[in-house]
Amino acid sequence: MHVSIGPHRARIIEWSAGDPARENVTAGGIARGSTSRAVKLLCPGLVKIQGILFDIDGTLVDSNDIHARVWVEAFQHFGKTIEFDAVRHHIGKGGDLLVPDLLNAKEMRRFGEKLKEYRGTLFKEKYMKTIKPFPLAGDYLRALHARGIRIVLSSSADPEEVEYYSGLLGVEDVLEGTTSKEDAEFSKPSPEIFQAGLERLKTDPARTLVVGDTPYDILAAHRAALPIAAVLSGGFERNLLQKAEFLFEDVEELVRKIETVDDYFRD
Repeated sequence: MHVSIGPHRARIIEWSAGDPARENVTAGGIARGSTSRAVKLLCPGLVKIQGILFDIDGTLVDSNDIHARVWVEAFQHFGKTIEFDAVRHHIGKGGDLLVPDLLNAKEMRRFGEKLKEYRGTLFKEKYMKTIKPFPLAGDYLRALHARGIRIVLSSSADPEEVEYYSGLLGVEDVLEGTTSKEDAEFSKPSPEIFQAGLERLKTDPARTLVVGDTPYDILAAHRAALPIAAVLSGGFERNLLQKAEFLFEDVEELVRKIETVDDYFRD
């Protein structure tokens, strides 16, 4: 596949496994033995964007439906029946906000904290290892890094989950760092996680982009005065993401259109 973007005609080229060209990828490109294809972004020059804060769940890994199922199972364990669709639109918040949104005051007193703890254990023991990254997600991060863009995985998940996802994506060597729930008192839509990510990026906020998949990412980014590119890969309806500065199908489209995004930062 060949894709040209922007006036400099940067291209994404994909090779099949075994293609001799794959073995000749230089330091400016990408060659990941863990994938069946390699992606190289031919970079004619640096971009104005200095850094990108990437949400993980629903943005880089296909996990949102799994998280919703885990919550349904966890609520059921305490005798509370919550329909999948009722939970699904809360995915993207942390348990500190999701649980009080779905329990009443008496339930919160009886088992609110126990529910959050049970859900965390259930996810790690039964579900976490079933989650897969979106196709070539790690390679697309490497493509952006090859353009001189600094990258932080800015999640409010448990540290163990963030570490697992970083390894799953295979991008530890191109990251400036990661965030987890330990870096914020409140989860999204509080801006704290993105503010912590910005500290790790060490970039100019006026030249920094957020990428996320939920309305809570959008609100958190704007509370931190950061522009955001929303992606539809997390399963939220397009109309719920309209307040984002950019709206793409997925991270692959973001990479293809990085020159268009970069124009936003040229003022």
